[in-house]
Amino acid sequence: MIQKQKTMRAFRLLEYGKPGQYCDVPVPAPAKGEVLIRMKAAGLCRSDLDMLDSLPGSDPYASAVDAPYTLGHENAGVVEGLGEDVDDLKVGEGVAVRHMPHCSHCEYCIRGITQHCITHRRGAIEINRGTGWDGGLAEFMICPRDQLVSIGDEDPVKYAPLTDAGVTAYGAFGTVKDRLRPGTSAAVIGAGGLGVYAIQYLKMLAGVKVFAVDKNPSRARIATELGVDKVFEAGSRAPQQIMETTSGRGVDAILDFVGSNESLKLACAISRPGGRIVLVGMEMGTVELGWNKIATSCEFAISLGSTRQDLEEVCLLAREGKLRIDMDKFSFDEVPKAYDALRNGTLTGRAVVVFD
Repeated sequence: MIQKQKTMRAFRLLEYGKPGQYCDVPVPAPAKGEVLIRMKAAGLCRSDLDMLDSLPGSDPYASAVDAPYTLGHENAGVVEGLGEDVDDLKVGEGVAVRHMPHCSHCEYCIRGITQHCITHRRGAIEINRGTGWDGGLAEFMICPRDQLVSIGDEDPVKYAPLTDAGVTAYGAFGTVKDRLRPGTSAAVIGAGGLGVYAIQYLKMLAGVKVFAVDKNPSRARIATELGVDKVFEAGSRAPQQIMETTSGRGVDAILDFVGSNESLKLACAISRPGGRIVLVGMEMGTVELGWNKIATSCEFAISLGSTRQDLEEVCLLAREGKLRIDMDKFSFDEVPKAYDALRNGTLTGRAVVVFD
């Protein structure tokens, strides 16, 4: 019983610039309005590596979020305990965890764009579970009820990657869908953990011509299996090839899940008037914008996170069997091994830590 278990194992970032470590920490207790979750699965993300590699004081993480904390911001599990005033969930019920907290009363929360909540914002990012607050790479975690999506008796393991990779891509897709209509096109730069979901949303919900750009042959193969119209190898020839494929028109909606100097330069080179470039990737690249640098009246935006409604909708797509969710599974004892695989690019799907 949980009452008899006083401590638990957690994989924590103790100090920026140093490897994460397993630690014994107290089992948290849910306060009013909170839920105690027994973890079933936690997806791993490249931003975890960025946190682990951050030097003290560096942007965007170490300058804004204090260590130590438990890593893991793609989380799903089952209800283990209920705090006061939580009466619409039951013990044993599956839940997907929204990783970005919101206060519900700041100007952005009131406007419905809760991913920009001022209360929890630190610099360019939000403090959240797995980034500043204790996340899901532990046997148990705490979350407010209003940041959970019930998945009933569904297997939590398949939902873990959706709580960041799947829903962040969905949020980015939402920022370009008004630019897409019959005859238009979209490009996904980086067909990795987030890009594969963006491809699916574009094909399923927008029905437009979709291109993918990546340098990894296995990712190119997966993009083809997902139905992209053409895959281009990342490199110096990609801009010309894409422009030739579009008969010089360029691309209406460009989602950059890399964010390097090269990917941003590509995005601008294939832009078209009235289009939109959306940056999601965090490789901290920069690009020049101006006349002859980007198509006239093409917008450039940075997409951050998603809303709770986005997570509800993505979970519904998964429940209906409409999403392909590729995973490489690791045990909780294999977290360092999983991070090494992520760092070395040897994964075929999303790295997901599955708890016993």
